[in-house]
Amino acid sequence: LLFIAFIVPSLLLYADFLPRRLFFLTLGGFPTVVMFFYMTFLSNYSLRCSLRKLGLSLELTSIWKLLPPTFFLLLLGSFCLAAIPWIMGRPRALYLDLDYYGWYLGMCLFQELMWRAFAFLLLEKVVGHREKALVICSASLFAFSHIFFRSLLILCGTWLLGWMWGKNYWTYRSIAGPVVSHCLVGLPFIVLNYMSGNQHWGLL
Repeated sequence: LLFIAFIVPSLLLYADFLPRRLFFLTLGGFPTVVMFFYMTFLSNYSLRCSLRKLGLSLELTSIWKLLPPTFFLLLLGSFCLAAIPWIMGRPRALYLDLDYYGWYLGMCLFQELMWRAFAFLLLEKVVGHREKALVICSASLFAFSHIFFRSLLILCGTWLLGWMWGKNYWTYRSIAGPVVSHCLVGLPFIVLNYMSGNQHWGLL
């Protein structure tokens, strides 16, 4: 199930077996189907227990704990992606499509639900209830889902973010903090339209 949900879709996109226009449908569809199958047929959880197991709770402490590093990364990202290009005379145009921002918020929620909560649930069946193994493995799956961008910097950055959000999820078992942090950290990339996708391996 881990392979089908988190490895197969990224490999299909990376190898160009599926067209680029199906990027989000592929990365979102596979884990969604697997999660529905698992929760419906392979688990004995009630609906309420399933929601708790997936961290769907408003745990404010998880948000507060992530705010300091999140704001640091937000400022760093804004400086590197906006200030430096502006200083070099190559400012980026702002991307202000409000519908896209609504989609982005939903995507952050979905990614944390899948690559943190559901991935933890499946990984515990493999590596046991061990913090380091779960956090490292879930961060690796999260980074691997970005292999489509063919950027070493994106892979390393998403792994570190996955590690930070995974540590928080392990502690509080809530996706509230990771979702808020995910939305804020990715904001400069969205506002400055850096998410168009790079088809060649590189640092950026």
